[in-house]
Amino acid sequence: MSFVSRAFCLLLSFSSLVAGLFLAFAHPVAPALVTIAFIGILLLSLWRPRFSIFFVPAFLPLLNFSPWTGWLIADEFDLLILAVLAAGYFRMQLDGFKVAYVSAFLFLLTIVVLLIARGANDLNFGEFSLYSAYTTPLNGFRVGKSLLWTALLLPLVAKASELLPMNMSGSNFFASCLIGSGGVALAVLWERAFYPGLLDLSTPYRTVALFWEMHLGGAALDAYLVLIAPLLIWAWRAAVSIRGRLAAGAFIVVFTYVALTTFSRGVIGAIAGSVFLLGALLILRRIKGAPVARIIRLSSVVVLILVAVELALVLGTDSFMNKRLAASERDFGGRLKHWEQGIGLLKTPGEWLLGIGLGQLPARMTKDDAGPALPGAFYWHAELVGHPSMVIEGADGSYDGHELGRYFALSQRVDLVPKQRYRLSLEMRSDEDVALLAQVCAEHLLYPARCQYRKIRLGSGGWQHWESVLSGYPFRVGSWQGIGHGVFLLSVLTPGAKVEVSNLLLTAGEGNLLRNSQFEDKEAGWFPSAHSYFLPWHIDNLYLEVLIETGIVGLFCFLAGVFWIFRRLFRAFGQGNEQAPYFIASISGLLALGLVVSVFDMPRVATLFGLFLAWAWQSPSNETS
Repeated sequence: MSFVSRAFCLLLSFSSLVAGLFLAFAHPVAPALVTIAFIGILLLSLWRPRFSIFFVPAFLPLLNFSPWTGWLIADEFDLLILAVLAAGYFRMQLDGFKVAYVSAFLFLLTIVVLLIARGANDLNFGEFSLYSAYTTPLNGFRVGKSLLWTALLLPLVAKASELLPMNMSGSNFFASCLIGSGGVALAVLWERAFYPGLLDLSTPYRTVALFWEMHLGGAALDAYLVLIAPLLIWAWRAAVSIRGRLAAGAFIVVFTYVALTTFSRGVIGAIAGSVFLLGALLILRRIKGAPVARIIRLSSVVVLILVAVELALVLGTDSFMNKRLAASERDFGGRLKHWEQGIGLLKTPGEWLLGIGLGQLPARMTKDDAGPALPGAFYWHAELVGHPSMVIEGADGSYDGHELGRYFALSQRVDLVPKQRYRLSLEMRSDEDVALLAQVCAEHLLYPARCQYRKIRLGSGGWQHWESVLSGYPFRVGSWQGIGHGVFLLSVLTPGAKVEVSNLLLTAGEGNLLRNSQFEDKEAGWFPSAHSYFLPWHIDNLYLEVLIETGIVGLFCFLAGVFWIFRRLFRAFGQGNEQAPYFIASISGLLALGLVVSVFDMPRVATLFGLFLAWAWQSPSNETS
């Protein structure tokens, strides 16, 4: 390795270390614990550099605690990435390992940095905050960081593929993805056991697992499941013992339940299509005489029967899915209108060519006269004489005649205290008469199971004190299922109104249940929460998302890159690469789902998609080099 290469690797390692330590020290909830965990992952990655890259997909679905921290721009998953990068590049220069695909790596890294810089072009240094909303320039970094992580992880993926024996790298990647999906399955069972119930298929409720990015809607869980689904068949065919088949078969049944309870038409269609494509590729390989394992076993028939029963229960009964299927034509009409609004943001030849800027879609959508109304917003405010407060804004419009203010709230996770009525007191002021809604709800993320509430009337003028006991039945939850499922919500119902709030006190027995209730730590612990209405934050189409934010040039480069990877994969498939069919099926499934959902505005899932592309690009070299 040349001196320049060593210096470059050291620079990347040191930059990742500094950024990681900065984020760890700045953690709003547990800075000491997070710093220790960051250093632990760093040391473990230095000790076992060949396997550190596999930590990323394994822990990806778990490492986000935004509802508790209030962070929107960064999260704990970014800390994991930074630890892996710091250790990986340090070991790379220490071992004298040559950076693979250096030209492609530097080109990709340069493009990503330029995209992020353009998206955050209007950012002032004083506006930098890890709590910045999605309508601020910093959203360009939030959206672009998945591209940045993919680019920086590419040499580590190549290194892992070269250090491990043939086919083991891809298999380890698949295994780590499945380990992560196990955490997703457990999270969904925990979520639905709390509300609406494991066997309740009629209540309008779509699962989100631990993908808290969906607090403003989106399809993070949907995209994740579609990427992972073909790997279940890989695990099933790789299982040779009875115990292995029992474990794989049981997980397939649970995974099917998880996918079906998203009640997403796109998820079911994309998974069915990717599995059908995978089956066709495996059959084609058998026809060509390649040595492959037997596809149909008696145990396979049993698993297929159980999956068919699950499908029949969801599709053959009076379920929420059937209601969604019946509304497909109406929903598609609304989606077409939404897509037209998004395309309408491209107003100049320069915007058509290069887009409006990475991450700028929510800001531009809500400012456009023809775009959807913003249901609310909040930001931290401090007067010159002190007295920090939070400003909550009401909706700036309506949607189909609905009062949008109740669909958006300033929220914080609180304890669910059984058999108690909650009491709330706060100070607030506004320049006009306004109505607010205060609630404490038992909910996972998007759908409240039960709430205590009180409507607040505030006259215009200076600071006023308000205090009352909330209405509603006391909560009965006292088991493990209720842990983490209590949420305090404060909404402004009056359209266009602004209300300053401070000195909040929420009690149910003894002590204030709210953290940072006087906003001395700015937005720490406070989190935006939306219900039922998510149009301002997503365009619901992967290709339009890329087109609007990066232009025709960006869309062409994205499609050309995917085509290039598919070309390598099909060549590898023809030469007997064992993982190629699964990569083809997973990536194809996500591309199909992308016709109806956005992807890059969900950074963790977008990073996983990037890893699939990186490993797919690298895996053929195991067979064809």
